[in-house]
Amino acid sequence: SDSVSGQTVVDPKGYLTDLNSVKVSTEAEIGDIKKARLLLKSVTQTNPGHGPGWIAAARLEEVAGKLVAARQIIREGCRACAANEDVWLEAARLQTPENAKVVLADAIKKIPTSVKIWLQAASLESNLGMRRRVLRKALEVVPNSVKL
Repeated sequence: SDSVSGQTVVDPKGYLTDLNSVKVSTEAEIGDIKKARLLLKSVTQTNPGHGPGWIAAARLEEVAGKLVAARQIIREGCRACAANEDVWLEAARLQTPENAKVVLADAIKKIPTSVKIWLQAASLESNLGMRRRVLRKALEVVPNSVKL
């Protein structure tokens, strides 16, 4: 805010943008997060092969601002649901681009015929030559794919 002869000038758009970036954690929100954590922990323990439970648990931690915890949970999910491509894609999404490549390489070892994983791996390559190389490799493994 600028103060000119006792008057305060506020940029309304900037002020609202600033308000949106402020994270308000009320007691109710914290309680809800704790309840959701407990529920999702129960889901992942009683049915570890259920991929959406792992994804939901990781996203809850991400929303709560605990990215390290989210990555740890989805890593466990990848071990428990090695054949679920959505769990692997979520694990890659939660990583930095370089680490996502490593995650997707592991995913390809577990599910070599997953077109979604191959396409995501290709999209992470910034170099066009590397992207083509990934797609060529994908076509060797999944030769009948229309999407590739």
